[in-house]
Amino acid sequence: MTVNRDQLIDWLDLEEPSAEELACMDELEHGDYEIYSERLRLILDEGMDVFVRSGVSQFIAARDLAVAIYTPEGDLVDSAAGAYLHVVTGIPPLKYVINNFADDETVGVEPGDVFYANDALYGGIHNPDQIAFMPVFDDGEIMAWVSAAAHTTETGAIEPGGMPISARTRHDEGMKLSPIKIGENYQLKSDMVEMQKNFISRAPRMHEIDLRARVTTCDRVRRRIKELIIDKQGPDFFKGLLRRNIKESREGAKKRVDEWNDGTFRTVHFADSVGYEDGLWRLNAEMEKDGPEILIDYTGTSPENDGAYNSQPVASIAHTANYLFSVPFHDLPKSNGTYDLIDFEIPKGTILYPDAEASTVQAVMVNQVIMDSTTTMFSRSMYDDETENEHVTAPMANTGPGYAFGGVSQHGEPVADLMSHGLNTDGTGGQARRDGEDEAIFPWCPFGHASNMEFVENEYPFTHQFFRHGTDSCGHGKHRGGIGMQIGYMMHHVPVVEWLSICHNSKLVTGQGLFGGYAPRTIPGITITNSDLKDRMKNGEYVPDDLIELLQERTLDADYNITSHVRESQPYENGDLFIGHSGGGCGYGDVLERDPEDVMKDIEDNRVTHRSADELYQIEYDEDTLTVDEDATDQRREAFRKQRLEEAQSFDAFIDEWEEKKPPEEILDHYGSWPDGEKEAPVLRQ
Repeated sequence: MTVNRDQLIDWLDLEEPSAEELACMDELEHGDYEIYSERLRLILDEGMDVFVRSGVSQFIAARDLAVAIYTPEGDLVDSAAGAYLHVVTGIPPLKYVINNFADDETVGVEPGDVFYANDALYGGIHNPDQIAFMPVFDDGEIMAWVSAAAHTTETGAIEPGGMPISARTRHDEGMKLSPIKIGENYQLKSDMVEMQKNFISRAPRMHEIDLRARVTTCDRVRRRIKELIIDKQGPDFFKGLLRRNIKESREGAKKRVDEWNDGTFRTVHFADSVGYEDGLWRLNAEMEKDGPEILIDYTGTSPENDGAYNSQPVASIAHTANYLFSVPFHDLPKSNGTYDLIDFEIPKGTILYPDAEASTVQAVMVNQVIMDSTTTMFSRSMYDDETENEHVTAPMANTGPGYAFGGVSQHGEPVADLMSHGLNTDGTGGQARRDGEDEAIFPWCPFGHASNMEFVENEYPFTHQFFRHGTDSCGHGKHRGGIGMQIGYMMHHVPVVEWLSICHNSKLVTGQGLFGGYAPRTIPGITITNSDLKDRMKNGEYVPDDLIELLQERTLDADYNITSHVRESQPYENGDLFIGHSGGGCGYGDVLERDPEDVMKDIEDNRVTHRSADELYQIEYDEDTLTVDEDATDQRREAFRKQRLEEAQSFDAFIDEWEEKKPPEEILDHYGSWPDGEKEAPVLRQ
C-alpha cells in the first residue's frame, strides 16, 4: 500500500484552474451555462435510470447509488445521486489514477479504459461501496471523467452481506481493490471479472450484473456527453461549462454561508457499539464559522477500537455531503467547490482516523454521528435567518439498520443481500416550520426508496409478514420527527437462512433533538423462533401483524428473543421471524408548544400513543372522541412549566453534580480516558 491518507484529504480540495479553462469559461455566452448545465444534469439523470434498470441488488434497486462527472484533473463537477457521499469519495481514487497511472506506460489512460476501486484506504467508504470510472476523450484529449458508484451487498467477507459485524481487521472484510484497470477499448477484461467473482463466491451472479451495470452507466453518460455537448458545441465550450459549474457551486455556497451567524458551535454524540460487543464511544465536534469560512474539528473523539466500527477520514468528511448537498446547498451544483470553504481537523488515532490495518467496514455506522453533528451545528448557525429557516432541522433518525442475509434461494441460487426496507424508511427530523416526514428516507441516500416487496419475495427465501408504522418511534417536540417503521421477515421456502443486523442505537440513540426537542426511541433486536405462525396461516387462524401486540400479548406460541439490535450472523429456520425497525427523526422545539390538535391527529393515525399525549404533551382530552379541552390543557401546561422551573438548578450547581458522575467501567473499554476520550493504550490487531 503506497497511498498517503493525508494526501487523499488534500485531494478533496479544488485543483487550480488553468488559464485555458478560465478563458473558455469567459467565452460562454448569455444563456449557455443555464441551458447546458441543465442538459448535463439530464444526462446524469439518464445515467441514474440506466443504473437502476441494469443492476440487480437491493441497493441499486433502491437508488442507493450515484452518477457523477469530474474534470480531467479529478474535481467533482456535478452529479445525480441517491447517495451524495459516493460522489465525494470518487475524487481520491480518481486523482490517484491521474497522479500515479496516467503517465505509467504499464497502465496509462486511453479511450475505452475502465477503472474500478472499493478500498477505503484509497478514499472509499468501505469495501461494499464500489465505483467504476471512465475517461471522456475528444481527439486524443481527456475532456472529463465519469463515474458510477453503488453499494454492493456481498464482498466475500467473513460473514454474508458485505458488512461483517465480527470483523476485527481489514483482512476480515473481503475483496479490496485499489484503483485498477478492469477494461480496455470499451470492453471489460474477462480475467478481471472472473477475479472479482472468485472473491464473491456467495453471490457471483449478482456481483457481475452490478459490476456491468456500473460500467454500462459510465459508458452511457460518456457517450451522451460526447454526442450532445462536445460534438455540438466544441471542446472549448465544454471546458468552460465544467469550470463555470464549479464556480457557481463555490460562489453560491460562499454567499449563503456568509449570511449565517458567526461563532463556535459544539455538539457531542454518543454511540453504544463497536460491532462485536456493546461499548460507549463518542464523537466530539466543534464548528468555527467566520464569514464564509468554516472549520470543523473532531478533537476529543474516542480512539480507534479493535472492532469494525472505525472510519477512514475521507469517509467521515464525505458523510457531511449527505446533509450539505441535500439541505443548505440543495439547489447548487454538487461540486467539491462547496468543500473549498470547509476545512476539517481529524486527529490521528481516533475512531475517524485509525491505523491502516483497522477494520472500517462499519464506517457508515460510525458516521451516523457525523450526519447528526453536521445537521445540528449548521442548523444552530442559520436558525434566525428568515431565508434559511426552512433548512433548520433536527437530525433525521440516522439509525440506518442494515439487515443482511445469506443462503440458497428457493430457485437454488446462492444469494446474499442487504435489505433496503429498514434503511430507506427512517423518519426525518422535525423542522423549524413543520414536522419531519414519516418513513421517508435512507440517511445516506436522500432520494432512495424501499424495494417492491413482491419482487423481493419472488427472488429471496422469506416473506414480509408486516410492514407498518413504528408507533411512538419519533422524537417528540413542537414539531415531531418523522415516524420509523417495523417489519417482520418470515423464513420461507427453504430450511434455513442466515441473518445479521448492522446497527447501533439499542442502549442510546446518536441523534439529539434541536432547541428542546426530544431524541427518538432506542431499538432492540427481536427474533421470534420455534413459533406456530405457519400452522396458524395454514389453518386460517388469526395472525398478528403488529409487533407491539406480539410482544405484549405473546400471541404466537414461540420463543421470544430480545437482545441488542446488533446481531452477528445466525441461522434462522423455516417459519422463524426476524424483526426489523427503522428509527424516527429527532424532535424540534418544546413539546409544550405543540398544537394539541396535531397530537390528536397523530393518535388517530397510530403515529403516537395516548401515553405520549398525556405524559409528554400534557394534553387534557377525551380518549374516545379525541376532543381537546383547550382551557384545561393550557392550565396543565402552565403548571408543568412552573414545575420545570422549580426542579431546575443553576448551571454551576448542575456542573458540580454532573462532573462527579461516571458510567460503569465495563462500558468504557472503547471510550478512551474519562471524560476526555483520549487514547490510553495502543490497539493490538492480528
